[in-house]
Order: sequence, then C-alpha cells, then structure tokens
Amino acid sequence: LHLYYPATLKGDNNPNTQGDADPLLNYPYGCCGKEVPGNCKGHLGLVGTDEGKATANWVAGQKANFSVSGHAIDTPIFNPVGGNHGGGSAQIGFSIDGGKTFKVAKTWQGNWPDHNVHSLEPADMTYDFEVPADLPEGDAIFAWTWVNREVEFNMNCAVVSIQGSSGDPDPSSSAAPEPTSTQASAPDQTSEPSQFTLQGCTCACPAQTWSQSCTCTDCQSPSTKQAVAFTSRPDMLLNIDFEGASCKSEGNPTEMKYPDPGPDVVVADDGQYALAEP
Repeated sequence: LHLYYPATLKGDNNPNTQGDADPLLNYPYGCCGKEVPGNCKGHLGLVGTDEGKATANWVAGQKANFSVSGHAIDTPIFNPVGGNHGGGSAQIGFSIDGGKTFKVAKTWQGNWPDHNVHSLEPADMTYDFEVPADLPEGDAIFAWTWVNREVEFNMNCAVVSIQGSSGDPDPSSSAAPEPTSTQASAPDQTSEPSQFTLQGCTCACPAQTWSQSCTCTDCQSPSTKQAVAFTSRPDMLLNIDFEGASCKSEGNPTEMKYPDPGPDVVVADDGQYALAEP
C-alpha cells in the first residue's frame, strides 16, 4: 500500500513530482533485497523544494481524512500492485520540524485496513481523523505508517498546509471547547500553570488562561475527547520491522498493539486477531 491522499512525496498522483515517481512506494521497508530508506521513504530532502509543496490544505482542530492505494505506481520501472494483507495496525502523525520528529495524531490498534476490505481502491481505504487543534499554521509533514501481520513496515509522507482554527469551539474536535465564564474562572494573570474543570475534564494549562495548548484528562462528557498538546503527544513508532530496526512485532497470528498510541485510538473489536505489543 501507499499513501494516495494527500499525495505522497514522489507519488505518481502528486502534481509536484518531477521526473519518475518512486516505484518502491508500495514496498515494505527493506523488502526484496532493497536498501532500507530513511523516514518518509527517503524523500525528506524534497521538503522545502518545488517537489515538496503541499498537496492538501487542512484546518487545525477540524476533521480531515486520508486514503491509501494498492495500485501499482505509474512509473517506467516495473513494480507490482500492493496488497492490504487483510489488516494490521497503523499510525498517522505530523512533523513540524522538517522530519526530525513525528508526533502521533491517531492510532489504529489492529483491523487496519479493515479485515473485511479486499480492495486496492483508495475509496475503500479512506479514514477520518482530527487534525491536532494546536498544530501551528504553515506547512507540516503528514506521515502514515503501517505494520502488517507479515512483520512488514511501510511509511509514506505528504506535505500539507495547516490553517489556523476559526476559533469556534467544535465539540467533535480533538481539543475541548473553551470554557465559559460559568465553567471556569481564571485567577490573576501570572506565568504559573493553572487548572480548570471543563465538562467533566481536568485541564492543565501552561498559563492562567485556557488555550488549545491545555492538556485535559478524565473527560466524562461524551462530546469531549481527551486533549493533549501537540508537543506532548508521543512520537510515532518508526524503528520497527526492518533490518537494523530496534523493534520487532510479533506478527501472525496477532496484530500489533502500539505501546504508546497517543490520545486518539481505535481498537479492533471484531475479535479476529489478538493484539500483541512488539
């Protein structure tokens, strides 16, 4: 599989790709005698160039989606179609430092792609998520990773443009809405951290005012998700299941359970495969 939308760096559907597309986008890292590439299939050097221009525009704190494809890459070098392997586990995340670090946006613990999807079409493998509410405006690198039951790892990346939130609280966003004056009252402005109680959540904030950098836990309201500052989110698990990697998944008959999945997690509930940590 490879990242289809937003169009991945060096993808055949990326309008910014110059020359041939990368024929190895579908390949797992280190597959078939190929050299293990760096993060983002080795294409981070394109970021900041004409080939690394954004291929999607997303708004911080709002819902978005991404899709993957199993079709062969349209390039002169032969490459086979991919396969979805009937499941696995996946993460998506963002880098705002040029690819030095990638923070988790959402994790699927098993059943990714869906066990019942037997397709290579992007329309059948499209997934929703919420853009972290405090992701800064400007270009960011969106990353998709996948570990299947065959103990294979793949990673593709796309450059996306992040726009600031409108400021209107959205209860479906990844951050809690701003409290009203009756929900929380801030003491005198200081540089010390503060805590607010918001819709059943305890929110720790970096200053004496509520902002989207607050971290909220123990949320009881069904319309409010746990909110974690972007910089406090865990790093994506990238060093796994290739030669020289520090981590190895168990593989069949289990699907991987990420040890540190972050605040937005979908856990397989169909009972087909047990989950196991690497």
